[in-house]
Amino acid sequence: MSSTVDNKAIPLVSVAVITYNQKHYLEECINSILSQDYPNIEIVIADDASTDGTHAMLDQFCQQYPDKFVIKISPANRGITANTNLAYFACKGKYIAWTGGDDLMLPGKISKQVEFMEANPDCAICYHNLEVFDSESKQVIKLFNSFYNAHQGDIRTSIIHGTFNGACSNMVRAEMAPESGCNETLPVASDWLFWVDCLAGGGKIKYINSILGRYRRHKNNATNVSGGIARYKIDHLNACNLMLAKYPAFAREILIAYARNLFALRKQLPYFLTVWTCFRIHPDLKNMCGLFVHIITLGRMRL
Repeated sequence: MSSTVDNKAIPLVSVAVITYNQKHYLEECINSILSQDYPNIEIVIADDASTDGTHAMLDQFCQQYPDKFVIKISPANRGITANTNLAYFACKGKYIAWTGGDDLMLPGKISKQVEFMEANPDCAICYHNLEVFDSESKQVIKLFNSFYNAHQGDIRTSIIHGTFNGACSNMVRAEMAPESGCNETLPVASDWLFWVDCLAGGGKIKYINSILGRYRRHKNNATNVSGGIARYKIDHLNACNLMLAKYPAFAREILIAYARNLFALRKQLPYFLTVWTCFRIHPDLKNMCGLFVHIITLGRMRL
């Protein structure tokens, strides 16, 4: 670990692990956390009533590392957001590092993020690049922030650009995080609003241009949906409504975000009405082209 972090007063980092029926992935995830060179961590695992033998495996880890783990098991399956809060309210660290039970930390991740956060006291959220890999083939599909642009800034940045920060890359300064945790009216995708809430006090979101984690793609990812409108997309629209109520000073940025999220649903909703609504909210080139092409082709073409 870099000497920038004072070894006499090393901040506690809570690693919040969110899991449900991921026993085989979870073991690899936990080992990647235990392999970190940062010495002062607690591993807070929230399990959403798994039925695959996860609990017995966690008991074994607790016996092997009795002072390292905080295990929270929900008595019933309550969903991603409620399970996230179960972990969040158990965290005691100065910093909280988030990860899914199917994701992996690469060596040095926590040390580098703590060093960065300690050197940047205005930073509420620090994130980094990720390898996105296929669970079956183990092949790297892409880098998260080569597909989603990496952004840095304040609350406006997070509102306008959405979830550009891969979930398992984030480290949050606990004192800048909302006391209420994640909003459970958003059952699947509450993370965007949570990041916005973390920045509401004036803190910054900053980027480390290094690959420090691996995000696993498999058929059970929350963003994988075979038909209909994905629940996370509905949550993103509802998050905009909640932001308008909480942060009216940023109404312009929120409406831009609403139009962007609604436009993404244009082929699953009445096309013309959806694109026209987006254009009226935020008349940009993308919306204009969508309307123009649809009209001149008499509705035959949808961009």
